[in-house]
Amino acid sequence: MLPLLVLLGAWCAARSFQQIPLQIIVPQKIWSNATEDSKEQHVAYIITVEGKPYTLQLQKQMFLPQDFMVYTYNKQGIFHSSSKVMMQCNYRGYVAGFPHSLVTLNTCSGLRGLLQFENISYGIEPLESTAGFEHLIYQIKNENVSVPLLEENDTDIWYRYLPYKSHISSEEKTVVPHALSHYLEMHVIVDKALYDHMGSEMAVVTQKIIQIIGLVNTMFTQLKMTVVLSSLEFWSDKNKISTTGDANDLLHRFLAWKQKFLVLRPHDMAYLLVYRNHPNYIGATFPGKICNKSYSAGIAMYPKAVTLETFSVIMVQLLGLNLGLTYDDLNMCHCLRATCIMNPEAVHSSGVKVFSSCSLNDFKHFISKSGVECLQNHPYMNPIYKEDAVCGDGFVEGDEECDCGSKEEFSKCKFKNCCVMETCKLKPAAKCGFGPCCTNSCQFQKRGKLCRPKANEECDFNDFCNGTSHECVPDTFVRNGESCRKNTAICVNGICPDINDQCKAVFGSASKGASFACFEEMNGRSDRFGNCGVKRDSFKPCSSDNFLCGKLICTWPKRSLFYKRGISVIYSRVNEDVCVSIAHSVPVRPGQRDFTFVNDGTPCGPNMVCSNFSCIESRFLTEGSCNATEKCHGRGRCNNFNSCHCNTHYSPPDCKKMVFLAGGSYEDGHLAKPDLYQERAACHIVQAITVPKVAKSGI
Repeated sequence: MLPLLVLLGAWCAARSFQQIPLQIIVPQKIWSNATEDSKEQHVAYIITVEGKPYTLQLQKQMFLPQDFMVYTYNKQGIFHSSSKVMMQCNYRGYVAGFPHSLVTLNTCSGLRGLLQFENISYGIEPLESTAGFEHLIYQIKNENVSVPLLEENDTDIWYRYLPYKSHISSEEKTVVPHALSHYLEMHVIVDKALYDHMGSEMAVVTQKIIQIIGLVNTMFTQLKMTVVLSSLEFWSDKNKISTTGDANDLLHRFLAWKQKFLVLRPHDMAYLLVYRNHPNYIGATFPGKICNKSYSAGIAMYPKAVTLETFSVIMVQLLGLNLGLTYDDLNMCHCLRATCIMNPEAVHSSGVKVFSSCSLNDFKHFISKSGVECLQNHPYMNPIYKEDAVCGDGFVEGDEECDCGSKEEFSKCKFKNCCVMETCKLKPAAKCGFGPCCTNSCQFQKRGKLCRPKANEECDFNDFCNGTSHECVPDTFVRNGESCRKNTAICVNGICPDINDQCKAVFGSASKGASFACFEEMNGRSDRFGNCGVKRDSFKPCSSDNFLCGKLICTWPKRSLFYKRGISVIYSRVNEDVCVSIAHSVPVRPGQRDFTFVNDGTPCGPNMVCSNFSCIESRFLTEGSCNATEKCHGRGRCNNFNSCHCNTHYSPPDCKKMVFLAGGSYEDGHLAKPDLYQERAACHIVQAITVPKVAKSGI
């Protein structure tokens, strides 16, 4: 298949921009809706431009996912770093009193971004090394040049001969009516030259790229499109492919590299940003191929002395081509502002830019076709914790006594005869309405019914209903610190932890615990995929002694990607292994442990085990004073209540007396008190003795 390449035309060698004299101002925050429990969703500032005060009304702009990652290269391989500091401080809005204005700002460390009026743009950024909240503000004005900006590839005149009139409407709309929100997940790569040009520091370059994507999203708001910067990669040591030559060759080289090396980094579109002093073209991509993985790549040239405003227009035009847009024909398209985005001249203009009537119709036509389903995937970007009980959601919460779910689910609910659907309260005759020890007739199960089978043969015990509750009794298991797995590990919370078993349980039988190098690489990251817990709402890095006790890191031997609902995945190649770590897509509460961490009790060295993210001596994990040899007379094991769980045929509390029962403990639910146990034991002994005698007599 011939590529459908669109090349943007030559950039004038004399290209320049002018800035009027700098002004020093002190922005004043006048309003915020932040509370102790939430970040600022809306905020307002007053700034002074050329002696006049202006009010900026801003709302949070969400385009960085929770698992946003920055990748940089060094001599040891790939180094991963999270940029969460940039996640909660991107805003867009307008200038009060100027309804057609646009403001795009990052507020992480001062105000940094762009103010756009009808035909004028102002840049703002904090003044470094000052005691006050001083900022620089300046007008950005680009000189227009009279060179052609659109140059077609010899193999493609797609944009010129598209059946344009067939889907143009006479309606003039400023937004796509009744359209669903769409999301384009993009992986951006910055080549070595551009990385150096932007400052050669990861934090500085990251801030500039995020600022560009913020401007891109401000323009795409009109199409109800969010460009999600899923991950960012800097070729900080050297380019991974040659970036010389014409657009066609470079695009195909990048596409081949992408298909080989980016397969484990989920994205809808990948763009390589390349720095050139005076390029002959400023972009190349495959139009209309946004969800086709075989063609979802593009090249964007960053010319010398270009402004971030101009480059953001270049990015929007290229992405517009991917989304089925065409360049505006000025004789056919209506623009409600001075310049429309898909006008080739837009890269030379300042101020607000919008999509034309043609672009709106192009986009409506494109999303109505099949094959664009990737734009409907909504990445998780805004954590929400559920606090209040909701009757009808299927979960018993708060003061609810039962909850069978929605009206449709209620008829199939096991406890529908116990529960009042509208109130989630029990019916008058019901004792219970949920739980493993509640019967279909809304009564408690009889004592002794198994309700929680043991999960591990060496370290866990069976648990039973006690006859007085709808819930199973508290979990009983072998006391923490007791030996298991032929004295190579210790029991912890009912399991005999082993890193290989844990990896197999999560990732499948072919997976196993990763090498120390993988643990070192991943658990030194200080982000949701590699950490040793949370401290003051931030992830704690693992020290070198504790690398094996943080996030669970396993090998990934398969060629296909791992998928589990509600789980985000990250992969890393270390030496010859592909290592994998996972995290919940919806974050758990800070400090909450789950299966994505190495289990406590997992060996981390000779006579050393993991405990609360630390590698400690195993003797420190032994809990309580119960001695099985003395207290249980060698016929049982100590449980987590420091009582004896007796072997079969021996009775608690000390396992001294022999009975024809399953043994157990007073805590596991099938026994209530010693006198009842003795009655049951005596009854079974009599039966065991007398029945055989009767049988022998022939009666």
